Amino acid sequence: MNLFNEFGISFEYPADWELSKEVDETNGEIQVGVSGEDSSFWLISLFFVEIPAEELLEQSVKVFRDEYSELDIYEVKTTLAGKECQGCDIEFVCSELINSAYLRVFKTELFTAFVLYQGTDQDLKTTLKDLESISTSLACFDNDFEGYLNIV
Repeated sequence: MNLFNEFGISFEYPADWELSKEVDETNGEIQVGVSGEDSSFWLISLFFVEIPAEELLEQSVKVFRDEYSELDIYEVKTTLAGKECQGCDIEFVCSELINSAYLRVFKTELFTAFVLYQGTDQDLKTTLKDLESISTSLACFDNDFEGYLNIV
């Protein structure tokens, strides 16, 4: 397992997965993602501008509704990084394959976090455990990240 520890968050991810990160100082957003060799990926977006968690989740679901004609959406309440979060699980068809996407949103003192992990149902047979382990390992350090001041 590899450890990512930047921007006030940390998480563990499989050693053979690829890490990507992007900082958008204009919009006050940081994205960090990891992906496997198949269709599966895990992504966290940190928003350092004021955005209600409910609104972020609604906007994200709207993107899926606009993109895919048939969706099954299941509301979820859970915790990530010790924070209560709202979310939903979405099933949709893309390129004749059934896909599942897991959306989670929570707020900290410094940012609103949006977590998305997804893959085809075929790939998720082997990667869902990894994706959920990444989410379970997620930690936030609200008072231990000074770099965000350069973003907002």
